[in-house]
Order: sequence, then C-alpha cells, then structure tokens
Amino acid sequence: MKRFIEQVIVVCLLIGLIAACGPRPQYKTAKGKKKMKYYNSIQYDRAPLPKSNNKRR
Repeated sequence: MKRFIEQVIVVCLLIGLIAACGPRPQYKTAKGKKKMKYYNSIQYDRAPLPKSNNKRR
C-alpha cells in the first residue's frame, strides 16, 4: 500500500511538471506587452506612443 501511494505521488508530480512546461501566453512576454500597450493606447484614445526604431523582420 505504501508503494502504491508513492507511485501516485510521483505520477501527480510528473503531470504537474509536464503541465508547467507549456508555452507562455503572449501577454506575459516582452513582445506581447509592447503590443498590448500599443493597442490599449489606440482603443482608449490616449496620447500616441513614441515611434520605435525597431524594424519588422
């Protein structure tokens, strides 16, 4: 019985580790935060953002 409980705990830990390795949502990345800031400024009619020197690749 003790062996079974240990196996269940190990399986639960493995499932948790595998689930944590998924891709990050875009709003949590640096690129996503910049996009969100830009779209919010357009949507809520705030002062325009300064133009960046980044070119599209």
